Amino acid sequence: MFISGADNVNVLGCDIDENGGNAIPGQKLQHNLLLTHCKNIVVKDSRLTTSPFGAGLALDQCNNAAIVDNEIARNGYYGILIAESKQVEVKGNLIEANDRSGILMEYLFSGNAMVNIHDNKIQFNAGCAIESYATLAIKTDRNETQLNGSNKEQIRVSTEKKILMQ
Repeated sequence: MFISGADNVNVLGCDIDENGGNAIPGQKLQHNLLLTHCKNIVVKDSRLTTSPFGAGLALDQCNNAAIVDNEIARNGYYGILIAESKQVEVKGNLIEANDRSGILMEYLFSGNAMVNIHDNKIQFNAGCAIESYATLAIKTDRNETQLNGSNKEQIRVSTEKKILMQ
């Protein structure tokens, strides 16, 4: 599902899984749910699972998003990918067994701001539980993280304006 330029987006109780392929636009770009240039977003009580060539949920240049009580698992990229977005809350989700980190907040040109990640269960992802680069005002509280990646580091928050892939 791809939504761009919308206001008051509500994705409630949806089962969006096993989407994408290796066709255009290409590998790692076919997300189960992609929201760009949207505001006032609620994604709640949904399953965003098993995208073979993308993230479960990708937010790009969005404002005021609540990602609450979802299952985001077994995706071929990140569980949640956040880019150039503001006022994002990620709460009460099960984020597990994704091929990269559970949550990535990437820096492209301005970075993300005011991101609150709390009360999630983030486990068995191939990368970190939470990974962030140059995000302003990030909060991570009461997340249960276990067995993510091969390093002991479960949460990687960096002020660097670049991403180093491992």
